[in-house]
Amino acid sequence: MSQTALKKESYFHKCSFCKIFESTDKAPSGARLHSHDYTQIWYVTRGECEHRVENRSYRLTIGDTFLILPEIEHQTLLAANSSAICCEFSLEAVLGSSAMQDNMNNALSLMSLSVFFQDSKERRPRFLFRPETNRKVEQTMRSLLQEYEQALPYFEEMLRTGIQELLLLFMREFSLSSNYWHSQRDLIYLKYKEQVAPAIRYIDENCTSPITLDEVCRISALSKTYFCHLFKLITRQTFVEYLTARRINASLELLENSTYSIAEISDRLGFSNLAYFSRTFKKQTGCSPSSYRRSHMQK
Repeated sequence: MSQTALKKESYFHKCSFCKIFESTDKAPSGARLHSHDYTQIWYVTRGECEHRVENRSYRLTIGDTFLILPEIEHQTLLAANSSAICCEFSLEAVLGSSAMQDNMNNALSLMSLSVFFQDSKERRPRFLFRPETNRKVEQTMRSLLQEYEQALPYFEEMLRTGIQELLLLFMREFSLSSNYWHSQRDLIYLKYKEQVAPAIRYIDENCTSPITLDEVCRISALSKTYFCHLFKLITRQTFVEYLTARRINASLELLENSTYSIAEISDRLGFSNLAYFSRTFKKQTGCSPSSYRRSHMQK
């Protein structure tokens, strides 16, 4: 059984958006599988490290880097006489409203998920930096650790800038390793299309009925973790956002062509209450359900 998911609000104390540490503990992230709502980057500084993710294990040695996305259950184990630096951070807090945030999210998702679509015999994550970049990654990780430990004036601003630099190094490697990453992207897309497409069809065909995340995950034969990441990669929306959009589209037809009251339409489409339906409808269409119906009747 996994531990309770860690939340950044209760976990980040010294700095409001990150935590950075170097560990030699056998189980630096805890004795059991766990998840959290923030991103982690592990860098092995000595010896060997094992990451257990979704019933698979990945071996890292000195100089290797491993990326853990939010909500993925995992466990980190260090071998004897080994150490690793961990940088934990809220991506949203680091990037703010940057236009780069969506691109960064997609790239990091592809980089992380590509590891889990490797051949089952492959136990070393394939995302390896070029030697010159690896040196920069180590320098950046050690600089971040020093800034975090010393906590000098403006250290949070320095940490934010340093984490951005670290992420840009990931993005640069992602871009330069085009042949490998394009093949990985194609592999991921083929796999998730086969597994996620039936769930998308099911949502489209049954959006007016109660649908749960557990239900569509069973249809895809994927864990919630991977389903949510893969679903967002293909649709550019979360499960809830996609389902809500489909229900709002269905409500347009009912408002135009039925005599159901707005309250009845809200109930038939599975919205929790009329006020929530009205707010969501206005947010997506720019007008209220009643205004939409009146304008359609006048045509």
